[in-house]
Amino acid sequence: MVGDKASVECRHYLCPFTGLERFAEAVRGHWGIENGQHWVLDVQFGEDANRARKDHSAENLALVQRMTMNVIKHNGPSKDSLRRRKLRASLNDGYRYELIFGKPPT
Repeated sequence: MVGDKASVECRHYLCPFTGLERFAEAVRGHWGIENGQHWVLDVQFGEDANRARKDHSAENLALVQRMTMNVIKHNGPSKDSLRRRKLRASLNDGYRYELIFGKPPT
């Protein structure tokens, strides 16, 4: 609502779901993943405080941050927090090598 004027938006979706419940579940699932990823990127990587604006720097940085988050999230001891894994990767060359290449250096 803007001032005295109210507006209504209607969106149409093409999907294989016949029931409203199934569609709502799929939408909530998508936004749950999206919101969870955004929260991690903002808290762990300070994405909202980023001021990269020149050319494609913001897109490139966002891509690198997402790749880094996925590598760190899916490797290493599951009991360790993302923050701890990130810290370990920044301080330990062997651990960082293992995250990137999948095996310890010889």
